Amino acid sequence: MTQNLGYPRFAAQGGDIGSGVTARLGFAHSDSLFGIHLTSITRPTPYLGPGSRPLTDAEQALITQREKWFDDEGGYNHIQGTKPQTLAYGLNDSPVGLASWIVEKYRTWSDCGGDVEKSYTKDELLTIVTIYWVTHTISSSTRMYYENQKNLWVMEQNQKVPAPAGMAMFPQEISKPPKEWGERSYDVQRWTEMTKGGHFAALEEPQLLAEDVRAFFRRFRNT
Repeated sequence: MTQNLGYPRFAAQGGDIGSGVTARLGFAHSDSLFGIHLTSITRPTPYLGPGSRPLTDAEQALITQREKWFDDEGGYNHIQGTKPQTLAYGLNDSPVGLASWIVEKYRTWSDCGGDVEKSYTKDELLTIVTIYWVTHTISSSTRMYYENQKNLWVMEQNQKVPAPAGMAMFPQEISKPPKEWGERSYDVQRWTEMTKGGHFAALEEPQLLAEDVRAFFRRFRNT
């Protein structure tokens, strides 16, 4: 953004894996960023060691919820994080297998009550699957989980992502932390509890997300 496009400062927004990428930008290049906007808070892991404030009841409930979620729904994460290439050969060889692997996540992680077509059209879902199929990129997308598990990002004591942060928490997000959890690792300046939507908010509820992004970054227009 700064070197090739010539913008002295910019804003960044991310969800899903993009939340981690955006957080990294906010950590490493805060001097170039007006701020960051996220729809999930999975990275970095906040410092919880000696000298940190005690966990609130809501934070303890979050940790318990995450543990249960990984027991019930984390199989994909484990195999993609340990044997991504083995999995990729099977998915690259079968369009039906690829579709089932991807669409199941859209059904489970969206605010659709189990009916995926309440949130997305068949054309939208098939477009996503087709992009993976024709570009043969399911392999690289699964291998990323392996790389992430080998490079965990954990904050040190009194360390935060310095860029100003806006957070939009959608009700059916995989993990929905309380505000105080976000404040452990981020300079939270806006926190919005959204009325509907899930993990893939940019596709499922684009208007709601866009409105919150605009509301957060509007304050930086003249800076």
